[in-house]
Amino acid sequence: MGQPLSMAAEVTNTSTVGLASISFVQRSLLRLLLNYKGWMFLDHGTKPSPLTKMWFLAVRALSGTQPSLYTYQGCLPSLPVPCLKETTRNFMLSVKPLLSNEEYNEMEEKMQKFMKNEGWKLQVRAMFTVSWLWEWWEKYVYLRGRSPIMVNSNYYILDGVAFTPTHLQAARAAALLHAADKFKFLIDWEKLDPIKLQKTIPWCMKQYERVFDTTRVPGKECDHIIHYDHDPQRYCAVSRKGVWYKLPMQVKGTNGKWRTALPHELEKQMSWIIMDSDANPAPEGQNAIAALTGWHRGRWAEAREEFFWDGINKISLETVEKAFMHIHLEDRSPSDLTNQAKMLIHGDGKSLWFDKSVTFIIFPNGKSGMMAEHSYADALTVGHMWEWVTTEERYKGGLYRDDGHCKGFDDSKYEQVELIKPQRLQWRVEAQLHKVINEAFLANKQLCDDLDLVVMTQDTWGKGFIKKKHISPDAFFQLAMQLAYRRDAGKRALTYEASVTRLFAQGRTETVRSLSIESAEFVDSMLDDSCPNAERVKKLMLAADKHTQLYKSAMVGKGVDRHLFGLYVASVGLGYDSDFLKAALKMPWTLSTSQTPQKQTEGRWNPEREDRHTVSAGGGFGPVADDGYGVSYMFPHDDAIYANISSKTSSSATSSARFRDNILRALADMKKILSDGDDKAKSK
Repeated sequence: MGQPLSMAAEVTNTSTVGLASISFVQRSLLRLLLNYKGWMFLDHGTKPSPLTKMWFLAVRALSGTQPSLYTYQGCLPSLPVPCLKETTRNFMLSVKPLLSNEEYNEMEEKMQKFMKNEGWKLQVRAMFTVSWLWEWWEKYVYLRGRSPIMVNSNYYILDGVAFTPTHLQAARAAALLHAADKFKFLIDWEKLDPIKLQKTIPWCMKQYERVFDTTRVPGKECDHIIHYDHDPQRYCAVSRKGVWYKLPMQVKGTNGKWRTALPHELEKQMSWIIMDSDANPAPEGQNAIAALTGWHRGRWAEAREEFFWDGINKISLETVEKAFMHIHLEDRSPSDLTNQAKMLIHGDGKSLWFDKSVTFIIFPNGKSGMMAEHSYADALTVGHMWEWVTTEERYKGGLYRDDGHCKGFDDSKYEQVELIKPQRLQWRVEAQLHKVINEAFLANKQLCDDLDLVVMTQDTWGKGFIKKKHISPDAFFQLAMQLAYRRDAGKRALTYEASVTRLFAQGRTETVRSLSIESAEFVDSMLDDSCPNAERVKKLMLAADKHTQLYKSAMVGKGVDRHLFGLYVASVGLGYDSDFLKAALKMPWTLSTSQTPQKQTEGRWNPEREDRHTVSAGGGFGPVADDGYGVSYMFPHDDAIYANISSKTSSSATSSARFRDNILRALADMKKILSDGDDKAKSK
């Protein structure tokens, strides 16, 4: 980071020196302890052994008190390179339910050949590569992709399902912007509390560095990420009706000193932007500049090089890219939750700047949500920010008055200063650029129209029931999707579930292969009318336990897919043509899934009790496979289950509404077989 972080270091110099004087031994011991991952595999409800208790106590003692955001970064172990034999064995187990006997034998033959020849050489290369996955993953999975990042990579997050703190668009935008700026302050000055599992084991927080002040820049063959140093004269890029504005976050107080703008001052600025853009909307061509960022990455790179290399276009482009974030003031309100989700993930295809790390979208009725670029950080990190920001709106009395305005709006009790109007950005769009922009917009519109998106809400029961049956809610929903897909398509699906590897330094995600031999057997039992419920329940429990073990293994660095991916990158670099790696990695993820956590902020709200009415339905993303589904689900509290389901309209094999109905049916059927067991026990 830039100068402000150096200033922060000077301010806390005494405490930093004190920590440094004990940090070498302390951090070395903590790093050694954190290599142990056996605690992860304790059965739920099982008391830890005396040795494990001592381990927890030692970790807590060495962790110190009042840690800063990055205190534990030097204590986290490196992501291990898994055992090659275990990876290939687990891969073969995961595809066994999917492949025919002939296909399985062919894959096994390729695997054996791989193990005897290039496999061990690639393994050695990975073992001697520092941070062997971080750079490879970001570059080859995200930045080298040439497809549009709109829908295909970027994702969205919704606000409260049944709660809107104000129906005034300008007030909502101002409050959210103010809260985001406060969260940015906590990151820049490292005052945000690091996340700890079980309030003890620290997670890697590196991804937070680039949540703000970050943009993705297109390249003809590979994009790159630019993260700008913190600027005290920071500003936000605001757009409405195709007009772009530079909104400063600093105002001059009545004492003549510059300070951070307050919510009521930002509300006035937002109101002026709404008025100005209504009176003078952007002319044709200029109103769709942002369409270029949702286009094919190579084409956007070419357009950027040709039309934005100098003059007013270069200045305006740099102004947008250097903004600490983007806010879009939409001029249409969503008709329902599903329509809101579509407006968040792609809008109209020409208004959202898809390259910005974070974009907040606020609607005329006060509803809101956000869209994020994916390469710099994972959804868990950005979701934490969004949860903090939306809880800040009502935290400790909140930011709004009863009439919906921000506190202090036209109130003489608050300081009222003369505001510098936001700067309206200018663009030079001549005939050739207009033609290119229109081509981008038409391509974007086709992609938008092809997204079949449905938000599922189930508000009668949830994880409360599931946990009483001693089943992981995540495993329960994954099994429901396996059953639902079998009914939907008449076959099994290779299934991707995202887990995190942030127990390690620079950890990002790993794949949980939810389709297993055990899950397939459970689904078969549910489709067998002759199978008794007791047998179905038994298979459900076995499959759920298997899934939980797979998830935990992924979290501790023993997954399959990142290892195979790393070996494939190494094989390309070393000139090996591996039939096994190519065959393994080209198998399509028909079901791409992820669970959205509800509560990552401590002490700010309680979604199980008094804040239950404010919960969000989570967020979502586009499908990975052309004939598959993308499903992001969450358990907002004990009595609800939400899911965001996507597919492609152009595919005759899929229907998001049909899959939603099949998921709801599967959930109900699984609940029924578990409830039937209770009813029989009570009747005896």
